[in-house]
Amino acid sequence: MVLKFDLHVHSGYSHDGHDSIDTILQRAKEIGLDGIAITDHDTIQGGLIGIQRAKELDLDLMVIPGVEISTTKGHLIVLGITDEIPPGMSLERTIEMARDLGGTVIVPHPFHPFRHGLGYIPEDIDAVEIYNSRFIIGYSNEKARKLAVEGNIPTVAGSDAHIAEMIGYAITEINAAPSVDKILQAIRAGDAQVKGEMTPLRLFAKQTLKAVFRYTRRFLSEHL
Repeated sequence: MVLKFDLHVHSGYSHDGHDSIDTILQRAKEIGLDGIAITDHDTIQGGLIGIQRAKELDLDLMVIPGVEISTTKGHLIVLGITDEIPPGMSLERTIEMARDLGGTVIVPHPFHPFRHGLGYIPEDIDAVEIYNSRFIIGYSNEKARKLAVEGNIPTVAGSDAHIAEMIGYAITEINAAPSVDKILQAIRAGDAQVKGEMTPLRLFAKQTLKAVFRYTRRFLSEHL
């Protein structure tokens, strides 16, 4: 069975995410995805609540809990964990802790200098994100793809959505039975295909406006 997933989605539980869990789940279902991974910055809460809300809303949609964790060298995605990983640790210690928790370790946007990319692909990982749809220029995606092929590293895609409308512009098609364990196993085995297109510029603009509104409201609440 081939399942379509967006493996890099942020909710309002991220400091720079803007939409509710319910809005995200409804969007993923509307565009025909089989599932998503909610990978908020430095917290797994969005993913855990996503699992619960998908059941409560009776949505035929799988939710993989995850986190985009901040290490001292850059960002790292860990999928399939239900315990928090403290941010700010070394890359090596973060990977070690992810392994102890049974997580699947993915390097997101490794060559994007302004989004905390690592700048390289470490050896002790399970997959690398070779298509991130928020790249306006494709060089960084292509560099990640080339190195993944050369190193025989499994590959995935992710929209890196920070608003619900961004979901689905990068898809990982995974050949697996519909269970989180089987899906993560297939990712690690390289049994996945990457598809995608660039996030439209109008959505970048919409995200920016939402961010300005959020920060302005926060500033006013703190200073008035």
